[in-house]
Amino acid sequence: MSQKEQPNYYAIIPATVRYDTNLKYAEKLLYGEITALANKYGYCYAQNKYFADLYNVTAVSVSRWISHLQELGYIETKIIRNENKEIVSRNIYIADIPYYQKNQYPYIQRD
Repeated sequence: MSQKEQPNYYAIIPATVRYDTNLKYAEKLLYGEITALANKYGYCYAQNKYFADLYNVTAVSVSRWISHLQELGYIETKIIRNENKEIVSRNIYIADIPYYQKNQYPYIQRD
């Protein structure tokens, strides 16, 4: 995802994420950013560098935040590899659907 390409979607941070005392504030914000980016394809494909530049932190910090969100069951990641087993991309899916609203989340839940 390029620096100039900024999504024009709403971020969704459900109460389960907002009030989870195990999460840092930055992790909650990152979760919201992932929901906004997942709006287009049903998953977020942004790299850690994109988030690091966006929030002015290191890619290592972003990696820790993503790992923690995954550990707590809020997101799932899928690594896409080519025939040489090299990583081509990483897709991040929202895993936490705490309740259904009249207008469901704008992203597609992964089966």
